[in-house]
Amino acid sequence: MSYTDRLDRIIQRTRRLANESATREAALRLVRDENQKLKLQIDNQAATIEDLNNKIKIIKLAQSIENSEDITTLKRKINEYIREIDNSIALLND
Repeated sequence: MSYTDRLDRIIQRTRRLANESATREAALRLVRDENQKLKLQIDNQAATIEDLNNKIKIIKLAQSIENSEDITTLKRKINEYIREIDNSIALLND
């Protein structure tokens, strides 16, 4: 094999490797974009779960109000929920 033939083969291999590299980089970008979208989706779903849990607490409180005859117990429960909400707000602010 001549020097020119060897050089041509090296150039072809280099071009092929450069094309493969570009293809893989593009695929990696797509995977990273999808990963970012999925992370955002997870965050949104976590927020939805948190919201639904809060709604459940409110419903339980409303049901306990309907079923409760003892006003002091009711006041204690409301105060506990207020403290819980205050603690949650404090944690979010930190």
